[in-house]
Parts: sequence; structure tokens; C-alpha cells
Amino acid sequence: MKKVLALLLSVVFVLVMAAPVFAYGLIHEPEYRMDGIIDYKRQVGHECNTGAVMKQLIEGEGEMTKKSEIELEKGYIEVRDHQDWITAEEAFKNLAVTSVIELCAPAKHVYGTKGDDHEGMTIPVEWLYGAMAAPGETIEVNGLEFDPGNFEALTDQVWAAYVEAEPFFNAGLEQNFEAAYGPFAQHHGEKALGVFPPKSPHHWWFVDAEGEPVTDPHDNYRDIIGTDTGDYYVGNFFDIYQFARTYDGVLKRYIDISSPWSGAYLHEDMSVIGEAEIFEPFVLYNQAPGEDAFPEWWEELF
Repeated sequence: MKKVLALLLSVVFVLVMAAPVFAYGLIHEPEYRMDGIIDYKRQVGHECNTGAVMKQLIEGEGEMTKKSEIELEKGYIEVRDHQDWITAEEAFKNLAVTSVIELCAPAKHVYGTKGDDHEGMTIPVEWLYGAMAAPGETIEVNGLEFDPGNFEALTDQVWAAYVEAEPFFNAGLEQNFEAAYGPFAQHHGEKALGVFPPKSPHHWWFVDAEGEPVTDPHDNYRDIIGTDTGDYYVGNFFDIYQFARTYDGVLKRYIDISSPWSGAYLHEDMSVIGEAEIFEPFVLYNQAPGEDAFPEWWEELF
């Protein structure tokens, strides 16, 4: 009995010590079995407090199994979501799933004034904050004059899918993704999102030619030549594995994503009526997480 009690106490002790790993996050792992008229709405994440926001709508009549694994932390989201379904033989409305992922990672920007000499010119990421910091003022960068109010996002930073099944036919949608968003022009605590260097000013993201943080980007945006991150920086990335299928129905996909770091750009808008299967992995990699951003569980124990 003493050995059993000692073992139980040890387990409790380990769980208590491990608590900080989950102290500032959310974990949700629901499983669903549904048969009938389904009306389901869900949002995972919230604007840019997490790395992205996932919005999902399921409507129609039929039978569905669904399983999700959700983890949310400050600046980070991970979702594994899988559903299979069959629309009822005499359904009043075909059973369909709409899933939209909105990224917090900033888009590639272009200069949008029509007729201007710089119209359509893309700008590097280090210009963005200086441009946004002084609306209504003309700024000079690399000898060129710009109206900062005319920088426009090139893409919506959206990944969306819609899958519908005709009566008595099968369909499925699997989405496994993670996204991180470190602050672009602000920071919300050193340990949570990282500071470069430690105890630097709020706008630590931007650095000058010597690698030192630009302490006041509002006035010194001309000194900004790049970005850098700290050991606890959560990262800035998005990767997803998606498998969408319908054996008779409708399948739609919409992708509109770009990056001011690499200059990458991807736009795709498609619709298939009939039968379709689409498997796709995708990776957007802007900034890597810091070495201590995601510690192993045992590192929190000692």
C-alpha cells in the first residue's frame, strides 16, 4: 500500500511540475458522430492573438463523423481536423463543409497609386513599418519618394475550402495545419513572444545595419534595413496538409497568400462540379521560431 501511495504521489508531483507547459494555452479534442439536420459553426483562434483564425461552417442533412485536435497558445495555433460524411438520400439540403483559415502573417505590399511612377512596385518587409508609421507624409527610401498611405496588401492571406456531397454520396475534408505570428510592430511580453535583444524597446523587430534594434521606428525608419528575432520568438509561418474529396458534388478552393520576406505569391481560385480528389501540402516560411520558443516538456521540470 505504501508503494502504491508513493507512486501516486510521484505522478501527482510530476503533473503539478509539468503544469506550466499548459498554463497559458488551450487544448480541445472533440469527436462528433452526427446523423440528421446539421447546423454547425466554429471559430478557432482570434485575430492576431494567435497565429491564424480558422472559421468553419457545416450545413445540410446527412451522416457525419468528425474529429479535431486543437491547441492554442499566444501567437501560435495548431489544428488537426478531419470529417467524413454522406448526404442523406432525400436531403432537403446537401451536406457541405466550408473551412476558412485567415493568416495573421502580413502580406506582400505594393505601391498602389495609379499613374504614379512607382505604381505596382513591391516593397521589402523592412519598409512596411516606416510606411505605416507616417500616414499622410511623403517618405524617401533609397532616393525614391513615396506616399505611405498608398501601400496596399497584395493578397488577403486566406486559405479556404468548400466541399459538398450530392444525396447518397460520400465526401471528406482533412486539414492539419499550424501557424505562428510573432508581432510585426509591437510586442506583448518578453517570454511569450521574444525580445531582441532582451529588455529592448517595444519595437524590437526592426534592426539597423549593425544589427541593433531601431529604438524609434516612427522617426528613424530610414535606418531600418531588416528584421531579427529573439530566443523566445514564436515564429512567423504557416504549413498545412489538406485532402479534399467528393465523389459527386462540388469542391472549391481559394488560396491568396504572399510574403514580404521572400516575395512569394500564390493565388488559386477553382471550382469542380462532379468528382474530385485534391491532396496538397503547403509551407509558408517567413521567420523561424527562437530556440526556446517551444521547449521540450522536460525542460520545464528543472
